Order: sequence, then structure tokens, then C-alpha cells
Amino acid sequence: MRRSSLPHRETLDHLARLYAASDDPWDHRTSPYEAGKYAATLDAIGHGPFKAALEIGCGNGTLARRLADRCDRLTVMDCIPAAIRSARQVLDPLPQVTVLQGCAPQDLPDLRPDLVLLSEVLYFLTPKEITGLGGWLRARATGPVIAVNWTGPTDEALDGPRAVAILQNVLGPSDSTVHDGFRIDRFALPA
Repeated sequence: MRRSSLPHRETLDHLARLYAASDDPWDHRTSPYEAGKYAATLDAIGHGPFKAALEIGCGNGTLARRLADRCDRLTVMDCIPAAIRSARQVLDPLPQVTVLQGCAPQDLPDLRPDLVLLSEVLYFLTPKEITGLGGWLRARATGPVIAVNWTGPTDEALDGPRAVAILQNVLGPSDSTVHDGFRIDRFALPA
């Protein structure tokens, strides 16, 4: 992974501390809230199959594990080394999944995904980085972009609604559904 300022150094340090304390800092594997959010996310994604899906900000791989069955190929990435180690433990048995360490948008892989998942990642980025990610998606994505965002306050400079609004400025309007505590935005990009 190239050294970068994405996200902010304080954000990277905070996330690294969380993953140093637990390989599941938000209880992705056991929380009923997370299970409900994953079910709603997978419903918004659809059954596929997807030829080349991409999840940016995969964390410990819990959601990616559920998504993998819908994908011929799934590439996942995260910028936190401990999260990547956990994701590899979960995802390495799946031959169609590639796990990468890197930051978006500068470390995005050279592929043309027909599905992109951004689950609880946008508000960790700066407006400039979200705009850059949007440009990459516009140029590369050949299918839907699904953005899942917490709707409450965050400890970051952006909250979920403001972060997705920046992405909408680049990608155009999205179909949005609001749930208890989160929203899912589906951007339909042309093939």
C-alpha cells in the first residue's frame, strides 16, 4: 500500500486502535442491528450473479462473506492492516475472492466492476476523496454502486448523509431507502 493521507491520519490511527483491540469492533458477526443491515444491503444489491464486484472498506470481511456467493469474482479492500488480516481469515477459503490492502481512491485496483459496495466507509473520507472516488466510479463501474451509511452523528468530519450527498454530486441522483439508523443509496451506472 502506498503511503497516503487518506483517510486523515487521525482516522487511520483510530481505526487501527479499534482493530487492535478486537477483530470485530462493531460486532458485525453478532449484532442483530448489523444482521438486519446486511440483509437490507443484500436485498438492495440483488441476487446477481456479478462478474466482477468490488467492496471498498471491507473491514473484517463479514459482509463480503455473504456477498461472495453472488459473485463470479469479488475484490475487497480496506486500508487497515488488522482488518485485512481478519478479512483474509474469513475469505481465503473462497477462490473467487481477492483481498487487497489499500485506500480509496488512489489504491483502487485496475478493474471494471459491475457492482461496487461502499458500506459504512464514505464518512471516513474527505470531500475531495469522495469526489475522486466518484470520478473513478463514473469512469470504471459498469453496474450499480450501493452506498450504505449510518444516519446518526459520527466522530468524523462528515456524517453519512453529507458524505453520500457529495457522491451524488458526482454520480447523480440515487434511489434511497431509509431504515432505522442507516440509509442505502443505489446508484444505477450505465454498463
